[in-house]
Amino acid sequence: MLRPRYVLGALLALTCIWGCLPVPALGVEDVLVLGRDTPIRQAPRGSAKILKTVRPGQTYQIASRKAGKIHPIYLLDEDGELWVKIRIDEVAVGFVRNDLAAVGREEHRSPRGNSLLVVNQRVTADGSLDSDLWLVQEGWRSTRLLGSVEGRPIWASLGEWFICQMDSGRAVKDPLMDRTVERIEKFSADGRQRTLLASGTYPILNEARGDVYFYRDVDDHGEPVPAGLFTVSVDGGSPRPVYLLPERYKFWKEDGDFFVQAPPPVLQAAGTRIQFYAFEPMGSRVRFTVGLDGQFFELRRD
Repeated sequence: MLRPRYVLGALLALTCIWGCLPVPALGVEDVLVLGRDTPIRQAPRGSAKILKTVRPGQTYQIASRKAGKIHPIYLLDEDGELWVKIRIDEVAVGFVRNDLAAVGREEHRSPRGNSLLVVNQRVTADGSLDSDLWLVQEGWRSTRLLGSVEGRPIWASLGEWFICQMDSGRAVKDPLMDRTVERIEKFSADGRQRTLLASGTYPILNEARGDVYFYRDVDDHGEPVPAGLFTVSVDGGSPRPVYLLPERYKFWKEDGDFFVQAPPPVLQAAGTRIQFYAFEPMGSRVRFTVGLDGQFFELRRD
């Protein structure tokens, strides 16, 4: 998935190994440890002395630049790893690797209450934001990193499984777009069973019909396919087109230095229609309304 870049306030010089990165504040006051047996080190590098080894689920206060202001301090080591500075107690501070702890996060609890999905919205070394999906079980006695995720995971009503949009890391076959193939995946509640449903973006779940609706414009290999709103069964199978976009409409448009995607589809309250969005050639946004089986109802400019 193409992600907008958050430009750094100043370029990080190659010689500035321990320079403090001016990254976007995420509006939180603590750091939540996600990884098992996570070391807190004396300095921001993997070879530094371990001050403490901590369990997942523990939280620590951010060591801010200025007293009374919550702004995380991120530091980059010589291996390209990003570290965040935390306060261990009233006196001691240390560093924890940024991918093993969450500064900005969303939490999505299973309807059963026995599992928790944590989306770690972490800053990367180039100043952009990535989201990692973690599965937490047994009251934080077990945590597992599932991969890079886009958007929010969706739990089934009984908490037996969930679906989400995962990043494959595979580039699309379009040299003009810095974008990777996104995959709609289904996980069992314990994370042990993982099923690829389709390549696509913005999944919405219609559990009553056992269907997932989503945008699709490339296949599993990143090759372009006719763009449109598609559906696939929650049990797997081949994706089926619900409504193919007329050729002049696209899901992406160029916006300055980046490409942006049309807003996600919306399953209307009655559950019989879907609204979804696309762009005209000049960039104007339009809204389609179709039935669940592809009946066309309306086209409007937003």
